[in-house]
Amino acid sequence: MLFFSLLVVPALSALAADDRSYRRRDPVTGETLLCDRCSPGKRLSAHCTRSQQTECKQCEEGTFTEFWNYIPDCLLCDACSDHQRIVRPCNGTMNTICECEPGFYWDQHFCKRHTRCKPGHGVKAAGTPHRDTVCEVCADGWFADITQAHAACVPHSVCDADQHLMLPGSRWHDNVCATCQQLTENGWACLFKPVLTGLHIQYKTPILRLQNLVNRRLQKKLRKRMANGSSELLNLPMIREESDLGHLAHRISHRVRSFQQHC
Repeated sequence: MLFFSLLVVPALSALAADDRSYRRRDPVTGETLLCDRCSPGKRLSAHCTRSQQTECKQCEEGTFTEFWNYIPDCLLCDACSDHQRIVRPCNGTMNTICECEPGFYWDQHFCKRHTRCKPGHGVKAAGTPHRDTVCEVCADGWFADITQAHAACVPHSVCDADQHLMLPGSRWHDNVCATCQQLTENGWACLFKPVLTGLHIQYKTPILRLQNLVNRRLQKKLRKRMANGSSELLNLPMIREESDLGHLAHRISHRVRSFQQHC
């Protein structure tokens, strides 16, 4: 028995397959053959025989094989899906590599648009093709510019020595600083432009109509200071509750008039 084993083992070892070969049984003779696999970029055309090597054919355009193989057909190249771009095209030996286009990230089965941080929140970690945007609440004294799609939280600006604070900043807009000359030459609407734009983005506030209402009130005699005035003129919860455009115009005109008194 030992003598028989010593004879059989070398015979089987000679037919041992590796990643570049495979064993098959000849359907005519029943003999076990060790055939060469096809190289990457090719497919099997005909199995080897006792007298002939494996026949392979080149993959056609739009197909590929990445590994040594003996499959009868090359694999179809993947096509990028919606909101994806090609990072590396299919080249016969490698499949197409796609990634989400800028502004999107891969979410299991499709590309999803990066989250836009809510008002008062800034970008903590920018989105990538593989990860969504990470947002954080801006701390006191900091804001994220709502007019920018993916703004980080930054500190409120400090007014220059010759400027006065016209409107305290909030978590979604900066301090509004100005000199009397800037107010006279540029007008309040220009100084308040980032704030007005932010109101329009959040609440679809009609800017021109609001400006007209404020201008009318500025032409009238300064009214008494509002008893429930807030240090933050455009506080978000208050705007939600006090959605009347006329009331908002009155608050803005009151702030501008108060500033004008210092000039």
